[in-house]
Amino acid sequence: MKKISSLATAASALLLAFSLSGSLARATPIDGTINFDGEATTNSGNLSTATSFTSIVGTMVVPQETGSYSAIPVVTPVTFTPFSFSAAGVTPLWTLTVAGITYSFNATSIVVDAQNANFLNLSGTGIASITGDTSTAGTWSITDTSVGGSPTFTFGADSVVPDSGVTALLILLGLAGVGLGVAAQRRKLVPVAA
Repeated sequence: MKKISSLATAASALLLAFSLSGSLARATPIDGTINFDGEATTNSGNLSTATSFTSIVGTMVVPQETGSYSAIPVVTPVTFTPFSFSAAGVTPLWTLTVAGITYSFNATSIVVDAQNANFLNLSGTGIASITGDTSTAGTWSITDTSVGGSPTFTFGADSVVPDSGVTALLILLGLAGVGLGVAAQRRKLVPVAA
């Protein structure tokens, strides 16, 4: 009876490892970068004194998308939410839909990195979301410049997904299952005294 319970334990550990890896494989994290161009209007009309974007228009995807964003066609229109630079966050900062899949990014922090009459740089952290994928922490930045008297708005968002130890957990569970299987085999080979 000991042999059967040892093998059953080994089989249970292996099944657990495989079921965990299967469920984890279905949760696809988001990675990659996406870039936009468009025009923004500030509340003061002057980048050095601006405290918010009152409108963000004509924004479209520009080349160089990578990872989860690589299937988005260039010049896809994007909707941005105007926001105050002192806000705790913006939900959503931007959103777009392509072929029934919605891509969006919620800003959870806003930092003014640099600000003068010709240059404004904002950045922060947030959560990237894509229909069917696991929402993932990422970073964003916005650069607004005033060249030749007309403002140009440029936005770039990066999402980086760390492994978070899932691979190590699966390896450990697999090794535990193999170890239990070897132990069961050794017990099977030991002669029993009559």
